[in-house]
Amino acid sequence: MRQLAPQVAVLGAFVGILSACDSPARVKPWRHAPDPTAEAARAQGSPILAAEAAAPGDIHSARVHTLRIHVDAEPGRLSPIVSPSIWARRITLGTVFEPLLRYVPPDGQGPGRYTPRLAQSWRVMPNGLEIRIELEPDVTFHDGRPLTTSDVQFTLDAVRDAHKGVEHLRPMLDDVDAIELITSHEIRLRLKRPSGLVLRALAEIPILPMHIYDGSLLAGGALVGTGPWKFVSNKAGIVHLTKFDRYWGGPAPIADLEFVYEPDAAVALTAAKRGEIDLVPALVPAHWPEQATSPGIAAAFRPLQLAPPKLRYLVFNAARPLMEDPRVRHAIALLVDRRAIGKRVFGGLARPALWPIWPGGPIDGAEASVPDFDPATAAKLLAEAGWIDTDKDGIRDRAGKQLRLIMIGGEKPVQRDASGPPVKSERDYFVEAARRIGVVIEVKTGGESFLDKRLTDGRYDLIEESFTGIVDGDPTVLVGGKSATRPVQPRVDRALDAMGAAWDPAERAKLAPELAAALAETWPIAGIVADAPQGLVHKRIKNVKVWDGWIDLGQLSFDPAQ
Repeated sequence: MRQLAPQVAVLGAFVGILSACDSPARVKPWRHAPDPTAEAARAQGSPILAAEAAAPGDIHSARVHTLRIHVDAEPGRLSPIVSPSIWARRITLGTVFEPLLRYVPPDGQGPGRYTPRLAQSWRVMPNGLEIRIELEPDVTFHDGRPLTTSDVQFTLDAVRDAHKGVEHLRPMLDDVDAIELITSHEIRLRLKRPSGLVLRALAEIPILPMHIYDGSLLAGGALVGTGPWKFVSNKAGIVHLTKFDRYWGGPAPIADLEFVYEPDAAVALTAAKRGEIDLVPALVPAHWPEQATSPGIAAAFRPLQLAPPKLRYLVFNAARPLMEDPRVRHAIALLVDRRAIGKRVFGGLARPALWPIWPGGPIDGAEASVPDFDPATAAKLLAEAGWIDTDKDGIRDRAGKQLRLIMIGGEKPVQRDASGPPVKSERDYFVEAARRIGVVIEVKTGGESFLDKRLTDGRYDLIEESFTGIVDGDPTVLVGGKSATRPVQPRVDRALDAMGAAWDPAERAKLAPELAAALAETWPIAGIVADAPQGLVHKRIKNVKVWDGWIDLGQLSFDPAQ
C-alpha cells in the first residue's frame, strides 16, 4: 500500500515522518491547527472584536440566513491545494471546491461508502488497472465556465507533478500511471497496479478550473470552484461565502457561511451565548466541561464531537539492539498510562488508544481492546527477554549492559497549573513509570534540524509522534513499509496489501481486525491517546454528521422552530 495524505508530526515540533528504506523520512504536509490542549486565551485579541461590538445588530439581522463558525487558528492562505492549513481546507473543500466522489460516513443503514459528486458514475475495469469516470452534466464553475474532463486531468496531473509542491496530496496518486481524456465528460485513470485507495483519493482532491489555475496553482488568490457556495470576502478576521444560485445540485439550504477567526476561547463562548456563533468546533480544557454545560450554553447548544483521526503514539526502532525483541516493545507499550494521560494531561479531551484503528480513525474499523497501564506484566515480559536487575542497582541489565533507552521528541513548553508547579506531560508519566520498573529512558529534544539528524543516523530507540491524516487512508506510513527501523512483519504486510487491494471501504473495514492482531505480534508502534475534542453546535442546525474530523456543511439546514 502507498501513503495516502498523511500528516505526521513529532509531538511539539509538528514534523512529519514517512516510511523509507533506512529511517523514517520526514515531510511537511499541511500545517496543523493548534493543539486542542493549548490555551487559546494566551493569543492576542481578535481583530473582529471592535467590529462586532460596533454593529451587533448587523450580525443578528443576518442570523436567519447565515451560519457562523468559530475558527480557532489563523487559516492563512485560502488555497485548497497549495500547503493549506486545516482551516483553509475546512473553509474551501466541499464548499467552494468539490472532489469527484463523496465519502458517505457509516450510519445505521450500512458502512461507509462512495457516492457521486462531480463524478456522475465510475467503473473499475475487470483487470483492476483502469478506472473510468463520467462527469455530471451541466456543471459550471462560479465564473460560468463549464466543467470538463480537461479540468479533471489538469488538477490530477498538477497534484502528481513533484514540481508543483502539492506534497499533502501527491502520494495519494502514486498508483496512477496516466490520466487520459476519452470525451469532454469521460476520463480514464490508468493504474500501475490495482489500488482501491485511488478511489479514496478522488474523494479528497478538489477539482480546479484549468483556465484559472493553469499559470499558477495559487491563481493570485482567486477562489473559483464548482461548489454550493462561492467566495465573497476575507477581511477583518471573517471569511464570507454565499450560496451559488446556479449550483448544479440546487441552491444550498443555508445562504451564507461566515468563518469567524477568534483566538480567545472565552470570547468565542461569550459570542456564542449572545447568538453570534453557531458552531464552536473545539473547546479548551479551561472551559470544558463547566462552561459548556452552563445554563446559557446548554439551553441553546448541543455537544459536538468532531473525533478527528489523530493519534499520538510511540514508534520503536526495532533495529536497535535493546529494542529488537518484540517482548521489550510490548513491555514498553504497557508502561503508557493512557487513561491518566487522557484525563490529567489533556483535560479529558483525549481518549486511550493503542492502534490507529477505530470507527472513523486513520484505519476505519472495529477498535481492539486498549490495554490497561500494567507495569507488573511489563516487568514479566522484560524478565522473559533476559532483562533483570542482577546487581540490585535499580536498573535492569543483560549480559553486562543496562536497559537504557534513548527517546527523541520535540521540545515541549512548560505548562503550569495556576502558577504552581509544572504540569506533567505524557512524556513525564511514561518516563517515570519506566524508571520504577528498572528501565531508564533518556529524553533528547530539539528543533527540526536536530530531529532530522537523529532520524537520519538512527541513534534513537523510540520516538514520540503524532499522526493526523484522513479517515480510511493508507496506514502504511504508520505501521508498514520497508524500513530498517521496523521489525520484520510479514503478517502485517499481508494485511496491508489486502486492504490496499480492496475497492470498497466496507471491505477494508472487515480487514482491520486482522491488521490489529498482526500488530500485536510485532509492536512496531504503541498508541498513547487519540484526540477527542469537545465542541458545541447550536440546536437550530439540523443534519449534523461528523466524518473525518469535520462536517459536510452542504448537508446542513436551519430548524425554523429554533
